Amino acid sequence: GAPLRESMGYSGGGTGFGGQLTDWMPGAESVDAALLPSLRLGNARADDLVRNNGIAANAVSLHKDHIVGHLFLISYRPNWQYLGMRESAARSFINEVESAWTEYCDGIFGEIDIEGKRTFTEFIREGVGVHAFNGEIFLQPVWDAETTQLFRTRFKAISPKRIDTPGHAMGNKQLRAGVEVDRNGKALAYHVCDDDWPLSGAGQWTRIPKYLPSGRPA
Repeated sequence: GAPLRESMGYSGGGTGFGGQLTDWMPGAESVDAALLPSLRLGNARADDLVRNNGIAANAVSLHKDHIVGHLFLISYRPNWQYLGMRESAARSFINEVESAWTEYCDGIFGEIDIEGKRTFTEFIREGVGVHAFNGEIFLQPVWDAETTQLFRTRFKAISPKRIDTPGHAMGNKQLRAGVEVDRNGKALAYHVCDDDWPLSGAGQWTRIPKYLPSGRPA
């Protein structure tokens, strides 16, 4: 065995206690360089595991229950002093905002969802679940011009698997896994594979800028 002082020191580049690490020689790569070449396959494997393995599916379900629960409530705490409000007026405003939020985001008919399927809580539960095994989630704000309701902003869930470099190509320095970035790494636009089920994306992509000219998220 190794002397006590040597065994207690750092040996991350060593061979291990019995030489188990001798042949383990991973390359020193950035996160993108390590993950992006096999990202689609890795995500597909994770998705298949969660879909078909009971233990993995229950782990994700418990993960959602522990983080979100059955109702995701807003706790609005504006800086009323900075806004120049009196405390009594701020409390009244907080109650009004929280009531409006609950009516809009957790309504019976899923008004916040452009598909009319999800409440805000269900959006968060779905997002936490997808993030657990895919590492990212995507939502797009949508303006519903046809509704007669007070709030017209809606949201649409987009599968992370549809965000990819056109043609499922490798990409380059400015286009990584379907995300256009500037020289500082800030996202500029996303390339979304068109939903043409059952063909699973036959080759048509739509470029969606991160922000509209007005500054509003696209």
